[in-house]
Formats: sequence, structure tokens, C-alpha cells
Amino acid sequence: MNDGGGTNTHAAKSSSVAVAETGAIFSAEPAGDASVVVTVHGDIDIRSAPILIDYACGRIASGVRLILDLSDVGFFGIAGLRVFAALDDAAAEAGTVWRLVEGHPVHRLLEAANVVPAVRRFTSVADAVA
Repeated sequence: MNDGGGTNTHAAKSSSVAVAETGAIFSAEPAGDASVVVTVHGDIDIRSAPILIDYACGRIASGVRLILDLSDVGFFGIAGLRVFAALDDAAAEAGTVWRLVEGHPVHRLLEAANVVPAVRRFTSVADAVA
């Protein structure tokens, strides 16, 4: 999928995409001059996780901190953990960082799977941007 956000020059531009098969909606908005917030609505499962990987990793750029806002996700399946691994790799390659805003389904999966991601975790976008 290429919605214009796959290159570093477009990393901080606003965009959105809907994943018809799953009902997931991803959007990206600049936050200040050094961050971009990727917000996810709907479910992250085996069908939507690869699309989210492409969408979010396409917004990582040197000098731009990506904030993945999963606070409004209704379901977060184990396939969503691949999103975290892909963002870790993409951020390391770009020499930048990403942050996670988790909602209850994400928190519940991380607790149940006994997974502690290396990413900094927040409960609000405002805190993650600060």
C-alpha cells in the first residue's frame, strides 16, 4: 500500500487510510515540529497488523518521533506485537524513537503475554508528545 507517506519527505504530512476488511482506520497528524501521531481506531488482528506496519513504518524518519496511539483500539491481538517489533527496527534504522499510547486492550495483551516492550509507554498522546 502506498498512500504517499512511504518516504521520509512525507513523514509528517496528514493522511488516513481505512482497512475495509477489518474496519480499522489509521490516521497520521503532525504534532509539533518533531513528532507525528499515528492514531488507530478499530481492531488490530492478523489481517490489519501488516497494513499498520506498512502505514506506521512509512512515517518514521530521521529526526521525527513517531507516537503510535492505540488508546481507541477495540481489540489488539497477538499479531499486533509484530507492529512493535517492526517499529523498533524502523526507528533504529532511522536513528529515531517511537512511543506507545496504549489503551486497555493493548495493556491487557501485554500483561497476559507477560511482554514488556522496550518502547516508552504512555496513557495519553499529550504525555507522549511532551
